[in-house]
Amino acid sequence: MVAERYDVVIAGGGPAGTATGITLAQRGYRVALFEREHFPRFHIGESLLPGLWDLWNSLGVTERLDSMGFPLKQGVNFCLPNVDYDIAFRTDEYPEYFPRPYAFHVDRARFDQTLLNHARHLGVDVHEGWSVEEVHFEDGRASGFTVKADDGSTHRVAASAVVDATGRNCLLARRLSWRKPDPVLNKLAYFTHFRGAHRPLTPEGNVMTDIHAIPGGWIWYIPLPGDVVSVGTVLDTELVRQSGIKGVEERFRQGIATSPRITQWIEGSEQIEPMHTISNISYLNDSFVGDGFVLVGDAACFVDPIFSAGVTLAMRGGIFAAEALDDGLKRGDVSAESLRVYERRIRKPMERIFALIYSWYEILKRQDANNIFVRSRRIPILREKLVVLLSGGYDKADLRSFLADGAESGAHPR
Repeated sequence: MVAERYDVVIAGGGPAGTATGITLAQRGYRVALFEREHFPRFHIGESLLPGLWDLWNSLGVTERLDSMGFPLKQGVNFCLPNVDYDIAFRTDEYPEYFPRPYAFHVDRARFDQTLLNHARHLGVDVHEGWSVEEVHFEDGRASGFTVKADDGSTHRVAASAVVDATGRNCLLARRLSWRKPDPVLNKLAYFTHFRGAHRPLTPEGNVMTDIHAIPGGWIWYIPLPGDVVSVGTVLDTELVRQSGIKGVEERFRQGIATSPRITQWIEGSEQIEPMHTISNISYLNDSFVGDGFVLVGDAACFVDPIFSAGVTLAMRGGIFAAEALDDGLKRGDVSAESLRVYERRIRKPMERIFALIYSWYEILKRQDANNIFVRSRRIPILREKLVVLLSGGYDKADLRSFLADGAESGAHPR
């Protein structure tokens, strides 16, 4: 039974929405969360980062995640253009930066459901199969939702503040014309799951994310729980258009065929998911806050998947948003100006990861064999900063400084 009024209402039950709801519930607020799907459900974004441990600890979900049997991820391995060896960055090279020097490869259906169940356990009024039909405004301030239940009934709920965590649907950003695709990152992604494919392992028997550069893009290869791997190709939109290939399966297979190693790894395996597609991958909204509302996770910004930053940014943003809402609600001021502190906090790590992403695509464009990844093999300070960034430590290192270090020819002490 849905109540008529809450302190905060949230649209969307992914990592950003649940992180916001959990943090607010921990602080004693009455929160409702409306998720249009029934969990568990398929979702992309399976490769996680050590930068999440602090967030999971604060949300109280670490013990639950530890018990789920997800493969331990020890870093990322790059196969780069014009470089005849792989370059691996292990997250345990600099263990002092994070509570644990590893992360997980997760089945997002189970991972997201665990977060949603934890929010429910803490008192968030969770409604699965309920869609937000309309966001209400009173005197220019967001004041609640009209929601539609899975039985077809509609309900109006009021709140002191509203959270849009609707992912790429961008409920409020589209309504307000804030959503702006990134013209530099105009890419298409095609991805699916395979059972029975090769599972490359570290000497410890754990896994890494494999990134393989190919003409016009790159491939991810992510071993998941059980005997499943996630495989995706990210390709330049204009090159796909020029190829004349229409079907998504054919586009995916064409990308895979340009990598002999990935082709060999999936040979004889069984595709167990339909082919999924994401177009115009990256966008960044003009603003993340308004009077009475905040946008969190993919509803605020969608990051190119190359460095697996999405879940880290989503959960960090959810916590930052909840902290700003907590302060605003206590002061009786949830104006855009009051909530802007959240936007300032989350844009800083976003800017750092976007800078790294732009650098990646410049490497692919130039086919640069003397890139920052290669140079990090001989410049310790560059390698340290790169490992920290690739591990989700966006508050601990930035691109400008390590690019400056990367321009140096000699080694630097740590």
